[in-house]
Amino acid sequence: MGCVTARHQPERALRADAARNRDAIVAVARDVFAEQGLEAPLEAIAARAGVGIATLYRRFPTREKLIAAALVDKVAEYVDAARQALTVPDP
Repeated sequence: MGCVTARHQPERALRADAARNRDAIVAVARDVFAEQGLEAPLEAIAARAGVGIATLYRRFPTREKLIAAALVDKVAEYVDAARQALTVPDP
């Protein structure tokens, strides 16, 4: 059989503590980005989430990935609202 590389393996589910840390980082990132902008220090996000900076970078290796995770739910809400608005015949 051939070699299977890491990028071809399915993603493993996070342990419960890792999932809690990820969720905390994303929630805090939303707040900090809203308060300070997208250039807010990642160290501040990690500290407020109660994790080390290494934990933040383990889950989100780039600022862009953290921003995307923090904003994806909000953008999905906007998309849903826009779809609902399009169904109304009278603007």
